[in-house]
Amino acid sequence: MSSASLASKRAATRAQILDAAVATIHAEGVAGVRIDDVAATAGVSPGLIYYHFANRQALVRAGLAEALDRYAAEAGPAGRRDPLAHLVDELQRHIGLPDGDGAARGRVRSAALEAAVFDPDLLPAVQQSTGRWMAGVADLVDLARGGGGDPVERARVAEVLTALADGLRQRVLSGTLQPAEARQLVAAMVPVVLAGAAGARG
Repeated sequence: MSSASLASKRAATRAQILDAAVATIHAEGVAGVRIDDVAATAGVSPGLIYYHFANRQALVRAGLAEALDRYAAEAGPAGRRDPLAHLVDELQRHIGLPDGDGAARGRVRSAALEAAVFDPDLLPAVQQSTGRWMAGVADLVDLARGGGGDPVERARVAEVLTALADGLRQRVLSGTLQPAEARQLVAAMVPVVLAGAAGARG
Protein backbone atom coordinates (compact mmCIF):
# COMPACT_ATOMS: atom_id res chain seq x y z
CA MET A 1 0.00 0.00 0.00
CA SER A 2 1.39 3.42 -0.96
CA SER A 3 2.12 6.10 1.62
CA ALA A 4 -0.75 8.18 0.20
CA SER A 5 -3.16 5.27 0.62
CA LEU A 6 -1.97 4.68 4.18
CA ALA A 7 -2.42 8.35 5.04
CA SER A 8 -5.91 8.30 3.54
CA LYS A 9 -6.81 5.18 5.52
CA ARG A 10 -5.50 6.71 8.76
CA ALA A 11 -7.50 9.88 8.13
CA ALA A 12 -10.65 7.87 7.44
CA THR A 13 -10.18 5.84 10.63
CA ARG A 14 -9.61 8.97 12.68
CA ALA A 15 -12.76 10.54 11.22
CA GLN A 16 -14.69 7.36 12.03
CA ILE A 17 -13.50 7.51 15.64
CA LEU A 18 -14.39 11.20 15.89
CA ASP A 19 -17.88 10.48 14.54
CA ALA A 20 -18.32 7.91 17.29
CA ALA A 21 -16.98 10.30 19.94
CA VAL A 22 -19.33 13.08 18.79
CA ALA A 23 -22.29 10.69 18.84
CA THR A 24 -21.37 9.65 22.38
CA ILE A 25 -21.04 13.26 23.55
CA HIS A 26 -24.43 14.06 22.03
CA ALA A 27 -26.07 11.10 23.75
CA GLU A 28 -24.22 10.90 27.07
CA GLY A 29 -22.24 14.09 27.54
CA VAL A 30 -18.52 14.22 28.28
CA ALA A 31 -18.86 11.96 31.31
CA GLY A 32 -20.19 9.20 29.07
CA VAL A 33 -17.13 9.09 26.81
CA ARG A 34 -15.37 5.77 27.44
CA ILE A 35 -12.65 4.41 25.19
CA ASP A 36 -14.18 0.93 24.95
CA ASP A 37 -17.65 2.29 24.12
CA VAL A 38 -16.35 4.70 21.49
CA ALA A 39 -14.28 1.90 19.97
CA ALA A 40 -17.34 -0.36 19.80
CA THR A 41 -19.41 2.39 18.17
CA ALA A 42 -16.65 3.14 15.67
CA GLY A 43 -16.08 -0.55 14.94
CA VAL A 44 -12.38 -0.40 15.83
CA SER A 45 -10.21 -1.75 18.62
CA PRO A 46 -9.43 0.36 21.72
CA GLY A 47 -5.78 0.12 20.76
CA LEU A 48 -6.49 1.85 17.47
CA ILE A 49 -8.06 4.76 19.35
CA TYR A 50 -4.88 5.11 21.39
CA TYR A 51 -2.91 5.13 18.14
CA HIS A 52 -4.78 8.27 17.07
CA PHE A 53 -5.34 9.87 20.49
CA ALA A 54 -2.88 9.79 23.38
CA ASN A 55 -5.53 9.29 26.07
CA ARG A 56 -9.20 9.78 26.90
CA GLN A 57 -8.71 13.51 27.48
CA ALA A 58 -7.26 13.94 23.99
CA LEU A 59 -10.20 12.01 22.51
CA VAL A 60 -12.73 14.11 24.43
CA ARG A 61 -10.97 17.32 23.40
CA ALA A 62 -10.96 16.33 19.74
CA GLY A 63 -14.56 15.11 19.92
CA LEU A 64 -15.76 18.36 21.48
CA ALA A 65 -13.82 20.42 18.94
CA GLU A 66 -15.39 18.45 16.09
CA ALA A 67 -18.87 18.70 17.62
CA LEU A 68 -18.47 22.46 18.10
CA ASP A 69 -17.30 22.86 14.51
CA ARG A 70 -20.40 21.07 13.23
CA TYR A 71 -22.56 23.03 15.65
CA ALA A 72 -21.29 26.44 14.54
CA ALA A 73 -21.64 25.56 10.86
CA GLU A 74 -25.42 25.18 11.27
CA ALA A 75 -26.14 28.83 12.09
CA GLY A 76 -26.34 31.12 9.11
CA PRO A 77 -28.44 33.10 6.64
CA ALA A 78 -32.08 32.16 6.39
CA GLY A 79 -32.34 31.82 2.62
CA ARG A 80 -36.03 31.76 1.70
CA ARG A 81 -37.22 31.29 5.29
CA ASP A 82 -38.69 34.15 7.31
CA PRO A 83 -35.55 35.67 8.90
CA LEU A 84 -37.17 36.46 12.25
CA ALA A 85 -38.61 32.93 12.56
CA HIS A 86 -35.22 31.48 11.60
CA LEU A 87 -33.47 33.61 14.22
CA VAL A 88 -35.91 32.46 16.91
CA ASP A 89 -35.49 28.85 15.78
CA GLU A 90 -31.68 29.03 15.90
CA LEU A 91 -31.69 30.50 19.40
CA GLN A 92 -34.10 27.82 20.58
CA ARG A 93 -31.81 25.16 19.12
CA HIS A 94 -28.86 26.87 20.81
CA ILE A 95 -30.63 26.45 24.13
CA GLY A 96 -31.40 22.81 23.42
CA LEU A 97 -34.94 23.08 22.10
CA PRO A 98 -36.78 21.17 20.88
CA ASP A 99 -35.92 17.81 22.40
CA GLY A 100 -33.81 15.34 20.46
CA ASP A 101 -31.20 16.99 18.26
CA GLY A 102 -31.76 20.34 19.93
CA ALA A 103 -31.13 18.88 23.37
CA ALA A 104 -27.93 17.27 22.12
CA ARG A 105 -26.73 20.62 20.78
CA GLY A 106 -27.37 22.24 24.14
CA ARG A 107 -25.45 19.53 25.97
CA VAL A 108 -22.48 19.81 23.61
CA ARG A 109 -22.23 23.56 24.00
CA SER A 110 -22.52 23.41 27.80
CA ALA A 111 -20.05 20.54 28.04
CA ALA A 112 -17.51 22.39 25.91
CA LEU A 113 -17.78 25.61 27.91
CA GLU A 114 -17.38 23.72 31.17
CA ALA A 115 -14.49 21.60 29.89
CA ALA A 116 -12.66 24.67 28.58
CA VAL A 117 -12.49 26.08 32.11
CA PHE A 118 -10.27 23.16 33.13
CA ASP A 119 -8.65 22.41 29.78
CA PRO A 120 -7.02 25.50 28.19
CA ASP A 121 -6.17 23.45 25.10
CA LEU A 122 -9.89 23.36 24.30
CA LEU A 123 -10.25 27.16 24.39
CA PRO A 124 -9.26 27.76 20.73
CA ALA A 125 -11.99 25.38 19.54
CA VAL A 126 -14.56 27.04 21.81
CA GLN A 127 -13.51 30.51 20.68
CA GLN A 128 -13.57 29.55 17.01
CA SER A 129 -16.97 27.90 17.32
CA THR A 130 -18.36 30.86 19.24
CA GLY A 131 -17.04 33.27 16.62
CA ARG A 132 -18.65 31.33 13.78
CA TRP A 133 -21.91 30.99 15.68
CA MET A 134 -21.99 34.72 16.49
CA ALA A 135 -21.31 35.63 12.86
CA GLY A 136 -24.22 33.46 11.75
CA VAL A 137 -26.56 34.99 14.34
CA ALA A 138 -25.42 38.50 13.36
CA ASP A 139 -26.30 37.74 9.73
CA LEU A 140 -29.75 36.57 10.81
CA VAL A 141 -30.20 39.71 12.93
CA ASP A 142 -29.38 41.84 9.90
CA LEU A 143 -31.81 39.93 7.68
CA ALA A 144 -34.56 40.08 10.31
CA ARG A 145 -34.20 43.88 10.33
CA GLY A 146 -34.25 44.22 6.56
CA GLY A 147 -30.51 44.23 5.86
CA GLY A 148 -27.98 47.01 5.49
CA GLY A 149 -27.27 47.35 9.21
CA ASP A 150 -24.02 48.40 10.85
CA PRO A 151 -21.83 45.26 11.27
CA VAL A 152 -20.55 46.33 14.69
CA GLU A 153 -24.03 47.05 16.00
CA ARG A 154 -25.57 43.81 14.73
CA ALA A 155 -22.66 41.87 16.24
CA ARG A 156 -23.48 43.50 19.58
CA VAL A 157 -27.15 42.48 19.23
CA ALA A 158 -26.06 38.93 18.40
CA GLU A 159 -23.91 38.95 21.55
CA VAL A 160 -26.89 40.04 23.68
CA LEU A 161 -29.20 37.40 22.19
CA THR A 162 -26.61 34.65 22.60
CA ALA A 163 -25.90 35.64 26.21
CA LEU A 164 -29.61 35.50 27.00
CA ALA A 165 -29.92 32.12 25.27
CA ASP A 166 -26.88 30.78 27.16
CA GLY A 167 -28.53 31.69 30.45
CA LEU A 168 -31.80 30.04 29.47
CA ARG A 169 -29.94 26.91 28.34
CA GLN A 170 -28.34 26.50 31.75
CA ARG A 171 -31.74 26.88 33.39
CA VAL A 172 -33.23 24.21 31.13
CA LEU A 173 -30.33 21.81 31.61
CA SER A 174 -30.47 22.27 35.40
CA GLY A 175 -34.20 21.58 35.44
CA THR A 176 -35.08 25.00 36.89
CA LEU A 177 -36.92 26.07 33.73
CA GLN A 178 -39.27 23.96 31.66
CA PRO A 179 -38.49 23.68 27.93
CA ALA A 180 -41.92 25.01 26.96
CA GLU A 181 -41.35 28.12 29.08
CA ALA A 182 -37.90 28.63 27.59
CA ARG A 183 -39.35 28.36 24.10
CA GLN A 184 -41.91 31.05 24.91
CA LEU A 185 -39.27 33.31 26.44
CA VAL A 186 -37.08 33.08 23.34
CA ALA A 187 -39.98 33.86 21.03
CA ALA A 188 -40.86 36.87 23.20
CA MET A 189 -37.37 38.23 23.80
CA VAL A 190 -36.08 38.31 20.21
CA PRO A 191 -38.52 41.00 18.94
CA VAL A 192 -37.96 43.01 22.14
CA VAL A 193 -34.17 42.97 21.76
CA LEU A 194 -34.38 43.83 18.06
CA ALA A 195 -36.82 46.66 18.73
CA GLY A 196 -34.67 47.99 21.56
CA ALA A 197 -31.60 47.95 19.37
CA ALA A 198 -33.50 49.73 16.59
CA GLY A 199 -34.66 52.36 19.08
CA ALA A 200 -31.12 52.88 20.33
CA ARG A 201 -29.96 53.41 16.75
CA GLY A 202 -32.69 55.97 16.20
